Amino acid sequence: MQAVILGAGASGVLHALALRAAGVRVAAIFDPDAERARALADACGAKTVDSLASAASVDAAIAAVCGPPSVHVAQAEVLAAAGAGRIVLVEKPVATTLAELERIRALPSCVPVLQWRAGRALRALRRAVSHGELGAAPVASCDLAWARDDGYFAVRRGWGCGALLSIGIHAIDAVAWALGRDVDGAAGLTSSRRARGGEVDPEGETAAVGVLRLAGGAMASLRVSLDGAGDATRIVMCGAGKTVTLAGGEADPTSGSLLWSARTAGERARLEALERDTPGALGSPLLVPFLGAAVAAVRDGEAPGESQRLPSISDTFGAHAAAMCVAAPAPRRGAVPGEPARAAAR
Repeated sequence: MQAVILGAGASGVLHALALRAAGVRVAAIFDPDAERARALADACGAKTVDSLASAASVDAAIAAVCGPPSVHVAQAEVLAAAGAGRIVLVEKPVATTLAELERIRALPSCVPVLQWRAGRALRALRRAVSHGELGAAPVASCDLAWARDDGYFAVRRGWGCGALLSIGIHAIDAVAWALGRDVDGAAGLTSSRRARGGEVDPEGETAAVGVLRLAGGAMASLRVSLDGAGDATRIVMCGAGKTVTLAGGEADPTSGSLLWSARTAGERARLEALERDTPGALGSPLLVPFLGAAVAAVRDGEAPGESQRLPSISDTFGAHAAAMCVAAPAPRRGAVPGEPARAAAR
């Protein structure tokens, strides 16, 4: 099995390593920066191609879209159209606008890269919710305090998205997936840094606060800050007299352990046993087991959306739409875009 990778930055490098670990040969690399493309191609024994069309013509069962979010949908459309049966892996965020999100959802061969779902802690949390351990309507909160300097914002200029969509989408997808509920509504606020001259930088979001309402009365809140020191991630979920905490750094926090609190020692012991018995990855990088499972699913002939190993764009559509809603200008805040039948959170 062969793969072609679009984007030779940090994400492309990680995809190349993870695909090779899964027994996939990286056949070709495309990046507008020819020097960067050559460096990655030399590292994994691939060739370079000089255009999107050339990349799409490579005989590869898998294509990985790892460039800036602003090009994800356009590249995915070309790759999907040129390769019958080809699976197109798309990094997050899969799109930057609702219109793009609808377009990529219409491509049945696209698979969002959702590596936080591979961590054992998040999988155990999902099992606990599905077993009713946290009641009928759990409440979750998530804090991402990640440090970012001026260089980060400079490199990402032109991405078409800020902190909430480019970073918060990890947590929104993870929480919605753990709860196993559709997002019914979202609202929130964002704050941006000042560019030179004092103008607000629309792509320089340094903070965001959002709230989500999910089916069945479940609720979630999200706070993102890029102004702090260090890299801390914390998810807390409670219900039915129990509280569970997932804490870690920026890199793959769902691969750690959960801290359970319950009314009795017996309840806590049962939850700890559930966590131990849950299959899932421990330790970083989670991209390796996530893509390993995806490749195995492709080899087994699965289509996106048929199993947890190979999610579809529809599986993360609500999370992306919610992030777009919170990050949108004021007139659009208050309802999840593209879901007219669902009311906004109040």
